[in-house]
Amino acid sequence: MLKKLSGLLLLSALCIWAADFWTTKPFTDWNEKEIAKMISSSPWADKVTIAGGVSGGGPGIAETAGGGGRGGGRGGGGGRSSGPQGDGANTDPGVAGGGGGGGGDFGGGGGGGGVSVGILWQTAMPVRQALIKRQYGAEAGTSPEAKAKLDRVDQVYVLILVGMPGYTLSAAQGDRKAGLLDLTTLTASGKPPLKPIDVQVSGGGRGGANISFLFPKTTPFTVEDKEVEFFTKFDKTAIKHKFKLKDMVFNGKLEM
Repeated sequence: MLKKLSGLLLLSALCIWAADFWTTKPFTDWNEKEIAKMISSSPWADKVTIAGGVSGGGPGIAETAGGGGRGGGRGGGGGRSSGPQGDGANTDPGVAGGGGGGGGDFGGGGGGGGVSVGILWQTAMPVRQALIKRQYGAEAGTSPEAKAKLDRVDQVYVLILVGMPGYTLSAAQGDRKAGLLDLTTLTASGKPPLKPIDVQVSGGGRGGANISFLFPKTTPFTVEDKEVEFFTKFDKTAIKHKFKLKDMVFNGKLEM
């Protein structure tokens, strides 16, 4: 009996050890390494490697580099920038791209001369919690301002490409903006493609730009859809990434 009980306790301990931190501890207890993992290598965040970079690069498709969003996260990086806004239209999410110089939440080099670019669901609750924790630190659970930001209801899905090299504010203006809006989609099997209603750009320079795509919540996605694919195209470079929806359930709810 004692041997059986010991085995059960060991199995329970192993299950707890193997569980993702966002299911076993409140966000107010997340450390910087866990925050960086949430916003760079989790079901809601990954990275793609663009062969030769985007600006002036040759044609091709950016390939997923993060192994399904379950790889190890990077510690450090990022600043204490403003957190997510209730309408989702925030282009300064407090996430640092690596650009061409390395560092940041997503790193810089992608191997073979490529550039790593982050892809992140800013409006997913666990991501919002990570950004709030990064911004407010020990006061993340007590600040009325932090609570108000988390309580706001997003009217759109916001998906961000973090650390896009060679892009500035002009990428979201005029014909370039219209082109991005026309070419960008979220798709799930059996449903019509969902197009963004806006695209916003912040940052630039060595760290690259953060490009936020705002999608209306007119198409309801469910776990039964199995996966959703993001697609966009800059000049001659296409970027696409699939997210597994069953892995994006947080506190019993699909978060995007």
